[in-house]
Amino acid sequence: MTRFIHDKFAKDYLEELLKDYGEVKASEKVSGEIKEIDVLFTPAKQQTSKLEILGLLGRLAENPAIIEPYRNPASSDEICDCILKLLEVKASLR
Repeated sequence: MTRFIHDKFAKDYLEELLKDYGEVKASEKVSGEIKEIDVLFTPAKQQTSKLEILGLLGRLAENPAIIEPYRNPASSDEICDCILKLLEVKASLR
């Protein structure tokens, strides 16, 4: 139960922080095996210098990004899952 509270909080928080800078899709589905991306961010066409206020998150928001927040350090299996999601998204865009 605790993990779900963190997951929802992280998605809502990232969505709120990034909404003024581009398109944010929480819980985006990935084709193939049923997988879900926590946050898919696409920056707005008109970039603003206000991204600096977000610090490292602002640097990430300069480019399209898949964001998978973890409450605890990610295991090697979780990192591999994230890489697979990235590859599936890249393949679906072709």
